[in-house]
Amino acid sequence: MSKVYYTGRKLFNGREIIENFALLAEDGKLLAVGRESEVACPADAVRTPLEGVVTPGLIDCHVHLIGSDMDGMDVSPRATARLICEGLRNANLLLSAGVVACRDLGSIEGYSLGVRDAIDQGTVRGPKVQTTGLAVCVTGGHGGRIGLECDGADEIVKGVRTIIKNGADVVKIMASGGVNSPGPEPGPCELTEAEFSAGVEAAHAMGRKVAIHAHGNTAIRRGVWAGVDSVEHGVFMTEDIMDEMARRGTYLVPTLSAPYYAVEEGLRQDPDNPDHLRSKSVIQRHRDVLKQCAEKGVPIAFGTDAGNTFDPYDKANFELVLMVEAGLTPLAAFTSATVGAADLMDLSDRLGTLEAGKNATFVCWQGGDPFEDIRSVTGAREIYLDGRKVQ
Repeated sequence: MSKVYYTGRKLFNGREIIENFALLAEDGKLLAVGRESEVACPADAVRTPLEGVVTPGLIDCHVHLIGSDMDGMDVSPRATARLICEGLRNANLLLSAGVVACRDLGSIEGYSLGVRDAIDQGTVRGPKVQTTGLAVCVTGGHGGRIGLECDGADEIVKGVRTIIKNGADVVKIMASGGVNSPGPEPGPCELTEAEFSAGVEAAHAMGRKVAIHAHGNTAIRRGVWAGVDSVEHGVFMTEDIMDEMARRGTYLVPTLSAPYYAVEEGLRQDPDNPDHLRSKSVIQRHRDVLKQCAEKGVPIAFGTDAGNTFDPYDKANFELVLMVEAGLTPLAAFTSATVGAADLMDLSDRLGTLEAGKNATFVCWQGGDPFEDIRSVTGAREIYLDGRKVQ
């Protein structure tokens, strides 16, 4: 691939806004980034003007590429290839929304491992995928259809080691029920303190980060104090937990899209469904938690829960809109989806910012300026992966 000299009106490089910018790339890597007046165009470079506002590609830290609503799904051997193909399709739907990397936090039979491998090996195009394969959960607990059931500290350790042996990039632990699960508190805790500690220690000993599904206060508290790396959802956390997360650098991955689509689409289809009504009741609290966490300095990483019931892959970028509606600035929302998410997923060496040495992977938002009107992310866009425009 020859050198390419991209120019445009406005760029967010992950750190700052640059007007009248230039990107110089070769073989899918950035050689220079800055104002057009400061970045020389080599004689052998192809000049390529970019339309719209340019940002690093989005990174989604919470998806389910083969879905998490699995009741009644055919998982017979003949279904394996079909499900992996669906996962590859869903990965490319995420890509169409501007998502250039994603973290799959649980799939039926761990089939997302095959999706990751097919993309990594160049068999098919798609966003960079990290995955847990199977999540770790307790017997009869939340997420059993996409989990490996374990009970007691010793079994949790073995479960963590097993999914890593099978190829997990990250360890997902189902720490609580959902917002609709019965129990002594909303999102009831499903692990003991000993199980939390054992799981986190085992994962970290093998170089894997730990993400916990946690809605309820007890589960979040136990997980944070055990040293997890990210809390997914976090609906019922209290301020003392936020303070501890800020102190430790524990990420919140809020996934505002999950209850939003449960309400918008779920209640449209079934207006009296008690689960969807419950989701509606927590939307404001969920948004308030995100705003409070951001104000307290809790690191935030973008995540959508795409693949959950009603939660679409090709509208993953709408999470940015929801984050701004919750009280974040557009700049903070984009930072969570670029710098923050890249840090959480250990991809900062190649993604998250547009600077020399990083991948020439970016999105041109052509529906307007998302830093002035965040809803413009839902408009037309062009995606570039390693310097190549995605058709």
